Amino acid sequence: MNDLYGIAITDYYQGDEDATLIIHNNYDAPEEMPVAVFFRDELDFTTLENLALIECSGKVLDLGAGAGAHSLTLQSRGFEVDALENSPGCFQVMQQSGVRNCIFQGFEKHKGRYNTVLVLMNGLGLAGTLKGVPAFLKKCMALLEQDGQLLIDSSDISYLYEDHIPKGQGYYGEVKYRYEYKGNMGGWFDWVYVDQEKLRSITNALGLSLEILMTDENDQYLARITN
Repeated sequence: MNDLYGIAITDYYQGDEDATLIIHNNYDAPEEMPVAVFFRDELDFTTLENLALIECSGKVLDLGAGAGAHSLTLQSRGFEVDALENSPGCFQVMQQSGVRNCIFQGFEKHKGRYNTVLVLMNGLGLAGTLKGVPAFLKKCMALLEQDGQLLIDSSDISYLYEDHIPKGQGYYGEVKYRYEYKGNMGGWFDWVYVDQEKLRSITNALGLSLEILMTDENDQYLARITN
């Protein structure tokens, strides 16, 4: 049951259109996430996602590719894309659905050179914690050609606290999640949402250039990071 995410993705792909993940968190009531969201096409992508795909150039690494929705769209536009995923279920679904270059591996071990590293759906959360963000960014930048770009999104979730951001409990953007699927419960994992000011401070300290390409009405933003 360690791959509940991938199991749900597989069930949906095999015809269970009602497949739904329950997302437990440490700050509010659980939320339901229809697995269909991972199988959207470009007509159903958010404005942020569509902008990110428009901004892609050259050879692309889709890091944390999930069910491969973004990779399939980029492929259809003629891009060479490597879809990187460490979920066995997602990896198999991508292979079956036509993603040409699927890589079953954690991003920490991946090696290669790309013009664009793409990390969407609050992709900065893969860093786990605020402390982990610099190392995550360094790894992403190490996968880029000299003039390459990292396209990544995150959110400012201060709105969850109704202007009463908790003090003395660490960074407010650090949360914990666990998946529940068909009565089975996964383990807790760390996720981080990083506000723009904090990300700018981190990228400045690393000597990186940060450009905010857009911010939506929910304070989710798309960033371009370059060397």
